[in-house]
Amino acid sequence: MPTGHLRHYLEHYLAPHPTQEVREMFISTAILDFATSAVMVFEPIYLYTLGFSLTGILWFYVAVYALYFLLLPIGGRICHSHGYEHTMLFSSPFLILYYLSFFAISYNRLFIIAAVGALAIQKILYWPGYHSNFATWSQPAEGAREISNMSALVAFVSALAPVAGGLVAAAAGFKVLFVAVAVLILISNIPLLQTPEFFVPKKFSYGAAVTRVFRRENRRKLVACLGFGEELIALVLWPIFIVMIIPNLLSLGALISLSMVANVIVTLYVGGLCDDGEKIPVLRSGTVFTFGSWIARVMVTGGLGVFLVDSFYRVSKNMIGVPLTALIYDEARRGSATEEVVFFEMALSLGKISAALLGIVIFSLMPGFWSAIFVLAGVFAALYAVMRERGEAKSA
Repeated sequence: MPTGHLRHYLEHYLAPHPTQEVREMFISTAILDFATSAVMVFEPIYLYTLGFSLTGILWFYVAVYALYFLLLPIGGRICHSHGYEHTMLFSSPFLILYYLSFFAISYNRLFIIAAVGALAIQKILYWPGYHSNFATWSQPAEGAREISNMSALVAFVSALAPVAGGLVAAAAGFKVLFVAVAVLILISNIPLLQTPEFFVPKKFSYGAAVTRVFRRENRRKLVACLGFGEELIALVLWPIFIVMIIPNLLSLGALISLSMVANVIVTLYVGGLCDDGEKIPVLRSGTVFTFGSWIARVMVTGGLGVFLVDSFYRVSKNMIGVPLTALIYDEARRGSATEEVVFFEMALSLGKISAALLGIVIFSLMPGFWSAIFVLAGVFAALYAVMRERGEAKSA
């Protein structure tokens, strides 16, 4: 391929001019996501192996996201007081405390209270800082490509994580796995320390943040963000369903890793499309495919079926995640980045709380009725299609 064509190809799918701050986030996020991906798929399975019921596991996540919703404006206030990267750094000790508490549940179930609190605090520190920092320092002309490049990098690096986590969990147990993850969490902070952060402290109102979620003009965005309820089902209940089909932890980790690799190239392509002005069409296509991926799970019975539907889901979900995040960042650059990000995370939390509560109802009335859970996830996924760009929403 001629050099000029190769350069054009790379610039179309790879962000050519990311800022130093964005490059630092690429490295930091890749390390952190490798660490968390090594154990994330096994977290609900771990609770399940300890004897927690499916409804009990869902109540755990209801508590996490309810506390997250209530504390998010405080996270926004800390961002405005101490800076985005500093707030991200503050989150690391709480993530480590979460994993220590999570492991200690096997000794005393009261540690689940500490786990809920630590995870919620980590989230209110990390995600507002992460999204605000990315929205502030990403280049508007290549914003979607930077998001897709980040997603593809994380998918590629994290593809190794579940099989590595499964190998460690199978050979040495969850204790060693949690310790290894804690070390990587600390290492992930190093890239964020390379460039000094300059910021001007600002005020952030708790009451205004809560009110903003329910304002009439934000209703369409709120409904679209409720779609993330399907993500909770994907992260919490889907791994448990898989382990019922594939009980070997190493095989389970390998299967998830392979499905992650499948979406890297598609994710880069999606970023190029979105920067070409195709955010909403890509998002709507992704919504249709994601809905279909959930309905297809009703018929899944073996390992091959799990691999195919999981791979298709991850590709489809990135067709939603890249344009949706790009739209949120576009809004963030027009006003207060932290206000927009806190709104996004609070709305997302309501979706996950709703999905967990409905899952509890389904399993309470019809224990083991997985088909209803998958249909529920599909219904939540359909809500993503409600999202509009600012100009499109006005014309509508």
